[in-house]
Amino acid sequence: MAKRKSGTGTTDNMLTALQQSQDSLTRVGTELSRPRTGFLRKNKRVAKLIQHIEDVNTRSHRVGVDLAGGGIAQVSTEFLNWCIRALASWTGRGSWTGKNVDILQGAPHVVVGLAVYFAELVTRKSGELPSMTREMASEAANVFTHLGFSNLVRALRIRWADGKVDASTLAKVTAERDAAIAKLAGTAK
Repeated sequence: MAKRKSGTGTTDNMLTALQQSQDSLTRVGTELSRPRTGFLRKNKRVAKLIQHIEDVNTRSHRVGVDLAGGGIAQVSTEFLNWCIRALASWTGRGSWTGKNVDILQGAPHVVVGLAVYFAELVTRKSGELPSMTREMASEAANVFTHLGFSNLVRALRIRWADGKVDASTLAKVTAERDAAIAKLAGTAK
């Protein structure tokens, strides 16, 4: 039997490529016929995520989060302010708390509100939507911070206005005193 002479290198390369192509097609067919549990699991997660997004974006959910968060913030602000006023009353008007009761009804709210707000943001799981409880906590911290900031600005504005009044009152009293001293000095001669 005569030995068959090998074809050209190009023919051999083409036959090898065709065989590799057929092997690849066989592997693809085998892969496609397998159950796609990972794919189905991801599809279920995506469907669940879409359903959660739809639930979160309803009007009733938004109203619930906003009203609950705002209500919690308002009640806690008023309670904290009542406690600060009671402490100032108990310690007396001359105490540090009594003298700074206006500032204390705003500054702690800003600090605590910002701390809670950022703590909630930092501890959120990446790639997941927050629960309704976390949304309410975030909203409450946000409103709590703004209420405190509003109280703080009002206290500073009033103190600044009182400072202007005190300066003008001091100038008037000083002028009256100087006039009285001059009058006494004139009558004493």
